[in-house]
Amino acid sequence: MLTINTEILRAEVASHIANDAVVQGQYWNEGKGCFIGCLAHSSDAEKLGERFGLPLPLVRVCESIFEYLPLDEARAFFAAIPDAVDRDGKDLTRVHWGFLAAELRALPKVSDDIQAVIDPVIEGMDLLAAGGEWPEESARAAARAVDADADAARAAARAAARAAARAVDAVDAAADAASAADAAASAAADAAARRRQRDTILALIKAA
Repeated sequence: MLTINTEILRAEVASHIANDAVVQGQYWNEGKGCFIGCLAHSSDAEKLGERFGLPLPLVRVCESIFEYLPLDEARAFFAAIPDAVDRDGKDLTRVHWGFLAAELRALPKVSDDIQAVIDPVIEGMDLLAAGGEWPEESARAAARAVDADADAARAAARAAARAAARAVDAVDAAADAASAADAAASAAADAAARRRQRDTILALIKAA
């Protein structure tokens, strides 16, 4: 999947901002909607892939960040997406792996035992973000090892390990990615964490 119709994306985002149609907490209702709602005019996140080449895992991550930013900052984040995408023909299918690896790196300091579980997962996500493959046995070993008592680390590790080990399709990967992103965010769910996530995802989209 490559990005398409970037100029249409840019125009639609600008139009929704200008018409004060960007809100939180609803997909699309009475001419207003969230990140997904404004671009799909429904709750169907897959339309953003069909219309603009935005992969479902990335859309889910962006939606999560959008919903938890202060409203004015959420609108600014929405407005920044077309400039980050920049052009047609970009491959954004691996961006969510880089984002998840960054989130695990940003977790508060944990014990050595827990870090020993997290580090192989980060390495696997780095491989996926770079277009490589996470060896199946390593993914399964990470899943077996995930018995730490840190909810965010455990959820992210399981989500990533399942995605790599079972080679799930894009929809399943989206669910795992969104779950992992939300779990990582819940470990540090203050405004600073959400702003860090915003900056991370925009930088990764630009760099793709």
